[in-house]
Amino acid sequence: MAREQVLGQPLFDLFPNNPKHPEFKESVLQCLQHALMHKESFHNATLRYDMQTESGYEERYWSATSVPVLNDAGEVQYLIHEVSDVTDKILFERLHQQSQEQLNLISHATKAIAWEYDIVNDRMHWGEGLQEIFGYTPEEMGISGASWDSRVHPDDFEEVQRSIQKALTNKQNAWSGEYRFRKADGTYAYILDQGYTTYDAAGTPVRTTGSIIDITQNRDTQEALKESDARFHHLLETLPHMAWTASPKGKILFFNKNWYSYTGIRRGQTDGWINAVHPEDSAFILTSWHNAVATGSSFELEYRIRHHLDGSYRWFLERGLPMRDANGNITLWIGTYTDIDDQKNQLGEHRDDHLESLLRLSPVHLCLLHGPNHVCQYVTPGVYKLYGNRSYVGHTAREIWPELEPIGFFDLLDEVYTKGRTVYINEFRTQIDDDFNGNPRDAYFNFKYQPLFDSTSTVEGIMISAIEVTNLVIARQRAEAQARGES
Repeated sequence: MAREQVLGQPLFDLFPNNPKHPEFKESVLQCLQHALMHKESFHNATLRYDMQTESGYEERYWSATSVPVLNDAGEVQYLIHEVSDVTDKILFERLHQQSQEQLNLISHATKAIAWEYDIVNDRMHWGEGLQEIFGYTPEEMGISGASWDSRVHPDDFEEVQRSIQKALTNKQNAWSGEYRFRKADGTYAYILDQGYTTYDAAGTPVRTTGSIIDITQNRDTQEALKESDARFHHLLETLPHMAWTASPKGKILFFNKNWYSYTGIRRGQTDGWINAVHPEDSAFILTSWHNAVATGSSFELEYRIRHHLDGSYRWFLERGLPMRDANGNITLWIGTYTDIDDQKNQLGEHRDDHLESLLRLSPVHLCLLHGPNHVCQYVTPGVYKLYGNRSYVGHTAREIWPELEPIGFFDLLDEVYTKGRTVYINEFRTQIDDDFNGNPRDAYFNFKYQPLFDSTSTVEGIMISAIEVTNLVIARQRAEAQARGES
């Protein structure tokens, strides 16, 4: 605004007050009126008066001083009103106060020690709970980062520092670590330390806020559980059969020595077990295992497993049982394999029809691809509904689905195969012909592209699975529409 436009204009016409806060105008008037009435300077260190912008009123704070200019008779002729914008200072102080309050709140709510480290100035701020948990007062702890360094167990210090520096080098915001910390009584506590770092515009770390939780009791409990697990695994090792355990979500945790002796898989390796299963049986096994985990029900399966010495396959009966706690929650899966090859050969083999019947009813569609060229080894009947009656087995993915080249499908397969990393594509919209009558319908599928490993942990193929989630997607869309007030 030009000087000529300002001169002679009422102050509050030039700088209108925020109508939501009439008290702001009163504060300015009091400053001016004090200087006018008492004929002396008046200073207000913090005065709020919002400024009008195109989008509304912006919160602003000022340091204001009103100075009267007197004539020879001692009458006030003018008022010099000087203001300095202190908005940044006020907001920073407010943020710091809120941060300290949050530190204390976190400490009370979680029985943790909240902390904040000013990296630029090397200053530590400790929340409440420090003395209760570690026995130190903030003064005893000290304000520099070295006060923390000196109390980390010497055997843990280098590893903790390495992980922190790695996080800072990679410009990561979140960091966490477990280590031992010396308490005031000289004993060490196992702690979980978590921090969140902020960086300036140049990418330099400036401040880290975090919390420390004493997990000593949890560690003691974990050690007891490890000892219990060791005894349990010893019992499984004494069984004459192959045996395994898995987590509640279905991740294999343990195989006994009989499994490794038979399959030749590297001892201790729990991933890639499906590679020891006959290729014609693997889709059936994975589908059944997925359904068992989803429903929490025990199961019995018959399938072939390869002997690593001569490459022959023998039939085994696998039994899996979920172990539950007092509340009925699954805590562990236990399974055993019994060799039934002799009985199976005597009874004859009628399994193919049984397998196809089960897979035809399965909600999961599977396709097994082998090698870097992604040659199809097996497909379930549901794949035909998705892509029609094509030639699948023995053909490469490029030969089967040439129309998928433009959307990067083969690049995705190459990535899964070369990097050994599972890829998920959820709620993919496509069309499916349920009755093979040329009248497809819209459908949504969750796709999973999972690498299959051989006994040396080398990727040898990919399993593609697809499960229809159309009903779930439609239900969610309807709920979202109702939330928006749409019919």
